[in-house]
Amino acid sequence: MSQEQHANHAGIPLYVGFCVILGIITALEWSIFKFRVPWGITTTFLVLSLSVMSLVKFFMVVGWYMHLRYDPKLLKIVFLFAFCLILAIAGGLVYL
Repeated sequence: MSQEQHANHAGIPLYVGFCVILGIITALEWSIFKFRVPWGITTTFLVLSLSVMSLVKFFMVVGWYMHLRYDPKLLKIVFLFAFCLILAIAGGLVYL
């Protein structure tokens, strides 16, 4: 790793912040699933909320920890295209 790339890396507080955010989202996911019956959560809300929170966590991990932000724009486009294709296929399978 070059000196310039090393200087652009975030410090420990930012990584800890990301871990805290991921932990809070995970705790919220767990709470929604665990207490869905007492809280009267519908299946539609359950699936939608868990899917959205999982997508947020996915993009946080891919974008930050896998250093996608340092990759060339073409690789980002290829990754997003493949991801959208997977979502379309999964969405189509749901409605079969």
